[in-house]
Amino acid sequence: MMKLKTILLGTALTGVTLFASSNLVQAQVCPRIVEVPPAKQTRIIRNDSYGYRFNIPQNYRSMAFRSNTVLIFDPGTFEVAQCYIRTKAPTELPSGISVYATPVNPGNRSVATLVRQNDPTIEKVENTKVANQTAVSYTVNALGYHRSVAFFTPDRRYMITVSAPFNLEQGRPTTIFNKEVFDTVLSSFTFRRS
Repeated sequence: MMKLKTILLGTALTGVTLFASSNLVQAQVCPRIVEVPPAKQTRIIRNDSYGYRFNIPQNYRSMAFRSNTVLIFDPGTFEVAQCYIRTKAPTELPSGISVYATPVNPGNRSVATLVRQNDPTIEKVENTKVANQTAVSYTVNALGYHRSVAFFTPDRRYMITVSAPFNLEQGRPTTIFNKEVFDTVLSSFTFRRS
């Protein structure tokens, strides 16, 4: 009886080890991230569902994520993100810039009011304009520090948020990740005319 318990225990431990190893092997198949600097030339990214467009560097890639989000990566990071998705690696997607739409019913409330209601912990709130729309720029610490800019679509049915993580040094936020590209997205953002 003792011998049977030892065999069962050994089999159970081996099974756990094999499962953990298979996840590690999948994660190791993906290349290391080698960031590629942005090209000076740009190209247009369009989202017909929400009626917007913006520019990204010619050599950068975009990826639809869920039905409401566009992720922007340099080519090296894009390949790693695609690999993580293909292999179902148990990890987060690499850092990139995100543009996402959230349905809203603002009534007569401002963007700043809605942003504060959704997350009362936001910091460094500044008023700005994007695509001729009143916008709010702010810092948020939800799953890491991010700089975000939020604004309504012209019909006020959606709030668009453009977000980029901060680079960290000794666990503290320093500069906005890929700030040049983040600024390009915001400065070129437009809505199609109805």
